[in-house]
Amino acid sequence: MILLALLAIALPGAGLVAWAFPERATTGADRALRISIALALGLGAWSAAYAAGRMMGVPTPAKDVLLVALGAALLFASRARPAATERTADAAPRWLWMLFFAACAVSIAAFAEHDWRFPDGGWDAWMIWNLRARFLVRDPDLRAAFSPDLLLWAHADYPWLIPGAVAQGFVLAGRETRLVPLAIAAEFGVLAVSVASLTATRLYGSRWGLLAALAILTLPAFPILVSNQQSDIPLGVYLACAGALIVLACARDERPARMLALAGFAAGLGAWTKNEGVLYAVCLALGLLVRTRDVRGTLAFAAGAVPAGLLLLGFKIFYAPANDLARLSTAASLIAHALDPLRWGELLVYALRRVVFFQSFALFLVAEVVALTVWVRRTPGTPLGTALILAVAAFAAIYVLQPHPLRWIFRTSVDRLILQLWPATVLATLLPLARTTART
Repeated sequence: MILLALLAIALPGAGLVAWAFPERATTGADRALRISIALALGLGAWSAAYAAGRMMGVPTPAKDVLLVALGAALLFASRARPAATERTADAAPRWLWMLFFAACAVSIAAFAEHDWRFPDGGWDAWMIWNLRARFLVRDPDLRAAFSPDLLLWAHADYPWLIPGAVAQGFVLAGRETRLVPLAIAAEFGVLAVSVASLTATRLYGSRWGLLAALAILTLPAFPILVSNQQSDIPLGVYLACAGALIVLACARDERPARMLALAGFAAGLGAWTKNEGVLYAVCLALGLLVRTRDVRGTLAFAAGAVPAGLLLLGFKIFYAPANDLARLSTAASLIAHALDPLRWGELLVYALRRVVFFQSFALFLVAEVVALTVWVRRTPGTPLGTALILAVAAFAAIYVLQPHPLRWIFRTSVDRLILQLWPATVLATLLPLARTTART
């Protein structure tokens, strides 16, 4: 069963990547990037298929056999692809490699120390994600895990990519061991770094790839949030995968529809990871359409998001209780909040203070603001950059309109939103800078 599960993760991810990329990889960085994307998509597809099987009554072994067959078929159909043309780009200096390895060591140590003190993960891990996984394992009645009688803070309406993966890991391990959610959290932490850094490496060389990795690894909050075993880092990984595939597709003379469809599939898995993923998927589609005017490519992206979108729609209609933001809001409260200038001013003050919140973000958010205002704004707009700006604007509106006290909801959520956006933000920021300075 363990071997079958591993094949059900590896083969569909590898098959989807082989199907989407027009050519075979020829460099180490390109292979590593494809492996990273394949692992993220394979694990997400494995969990999403488990959820679909549970909702339709399909046994897990049958689902794994189907995934293995599908992945093998995609690999077989893609076997005749030509080899990619190798590119020569800047090599990174030795001191930059030393900084990278030092950052890896510090980040791993911070992750291990935090896990040693909090082996059950952060607040949301045991209150939402791992709690849901235990419900899925212990109770054959799927509705018990999403009962409206659960406490509001258990968020029974949340999608369950992470709980689905953890629950299957519990079953394979034969017990509810802490190692399963920890291993999944660590994998997504590695992927958050590798997808952004390897995309930059593939396009502009290892110098820019290492800078991207350092911008993520040295964020003080990053290893802590990875250790917390929540869904924010996985959501950031799927956003980064979708963004990376869009960037790679747009770097070609003709944007391959299959790559954009795979970007949509990654964005769909993000929507199945957490509610914010739906917003990211919509913003990515809008960014792609606005910046490229490519209706065909945008439709391919939307088509890729359909499988996870249908899964999410079925869950929301037949299983999930009402979301607390929608349940506690009224038309009068929405209008009153939208027209309240003090509420908008309060949000602006909180946001400006968070930019200089050194213990969580060092000076990276300050550097991001400077880079955007001084350099990046002078470069042509990109689909990924536009999507991220749209997402930030949407979050600002949601903060103002939502029914909870603004100070409380902002302080308890904004750091996680920043970490969700950060790998894709690093990618979207460094690539315009690389185009103006890289030597070939």
